[in-house]
Amino acid sequence: MIRYIFKQFLGLIPLLFLVSAAAFFLIRLLPGDPAEAYLNSINAPLTEESLGAVREELGLDLPVPVQYGKWLKQVLKGDLGYSYQTKRPVTKELGTDLFYTAVLALAALGWVFFLSALLGVLSALFAGRLPDRLIRGFTFLGAAMPKFWLGFLLVLLFSLKWKLLPVQGAGELKCLILPSFTLACSYIATYTKLLRNSILEIRNQPYVSYARARGFSRRQAMFRHVIPNALLPIFTTLGLHFGGILSGAVIVENVFSWPGLGRMCISAVAARNYPMIQGYILLMAAVFVVANLISDMACAALNPKLRLDAKAWK
Repeated sequence: MIRYIFKQFLGLIPLLFLVSAAAFFLIRLLPGDPAEAYLNSINAPLTEESLGAVREELGLDLPVPVQYGKWLKQVLKGDLGYSYQTKRPVTKELGTDLFYTAVLALAALGWVFFLSALLGVLSALFAGRLPDRLIRGFTFLGAAMPKFWLGFLLVLLFSLKWKLLPVQGAGELKCLILPSFTLACSYIATYTKLLRNSILEIRNQPYVSYARARGFSRRQAMFRHVIPNALLPIFTTLGLHFGGILSGAVIVENVFSWPGLGRMCISAVAARNYPMIQGYILLMAAVFVVANLISDMACAALNPKLRLDAKAWK
């Protein structure tokens, strides 16, 4: 298994290199001059001399390929550069914001795991009956509802009308409830439907019938054979969606004024803060790939038949 993980991490190197190149060159196609944005942020006059001095200070006066070579050399040393806005290292800025976004994403995953498992199993057990219809209606609404609209609706009800939860901020645990549920809602709908369909398909498989014939009760067959196998597609898609949860937090963090990567990214794009944008894209790419690797290992742990080969897992 260690050898398999090592091979997967080696595969990250060319992928992250391509992502870094794409991020570096494509963001320079954005309209606007980062030197002008920097001078505007400090209320300095826009003159040819000041613009030239800032471009020289930030290294923007060099040819773009030369800029990329210098930046890539720094990245290989673990240095993502300095933020144009705060003059702090990008790694520290990302680390601070990543903590809050990770807390939000993990709380959202908690909602997804709990509600998807509960609703998915109930929907499968009562397939075709009233509880199943109600749950399927909820999943339809949850999948179709835009995050920003749901966020404003929850704020209107729970914060402004009923005054049960705070509108914004991250100072208390209860500040996490509304943004995490808003972020999780569409994924709850997706995984509830996926788990329901998976259970209905697997419980009619011959090995489940054989387990029942050997004396297993319906509950034993469900929890020992049906649900573990039904969870395989959940773990597979969750690895792909975890990065989406982090990147999808952009809207939710701005609705609830949550201090995380999403708000940082919007601010960096507005200020043409190239080092922060490049660092954010690299971080998201790494999260996507690592989350997919973890989901592969979780699937293999649930079902040894999915292991790629015996030697790779030694």
